[in-house]
Amino acid sequence: MLRYLFLVIFGLSGGALVGTASAAFITLLDIIPRLAQVTNSQHLIRLYERVIVTSGVIITFFHLLGISINLNKYLIIPIGFIMGAFVGLLASALAEVINVIPVLVRTLKIRSYVYYALLAISLGKMIGSLIDWLVLANYN
Repeated sequence: MLRYLFLVIFGLSGGALVGTASAAFITLLDIIPRLAQVTNSQHLIRLYERVIVTSGVIITFFHLLGISINLNKYLIIPIGFIMGAFVGLLASALAEVINVIPVLVRTLKIRSYVYYALLAISLGKMIGSLIDWLVLANYN
């Protein structure tokens, strides 16, 4: 019984830690205000925040309870694009915050090739993800 109590305490503590770190990470990167500014929808910032938090909680419960949703493959494609766009925005915001691209350009002296470097990074991420999802996922 004591063992299960410790598991519950460690599980809740770990979840609280990861949740807090994720929220701090998204807040630090100012993703939501920037997207609202770019799309001229500052009045919807509270909605954006609520959607991110609610979806995170729902997905966590689905994962913990082993619930899966079988959707039509044509419906999964736009969902995948939306999720990929969010991950791309998160990665871009992180790269912007830590100034990876300017450092890379100065260090490698590739000022005239920045477009190609960004394209290579993006395509590499996309191809790697597709290989992982479409090829390697079939072997598990």
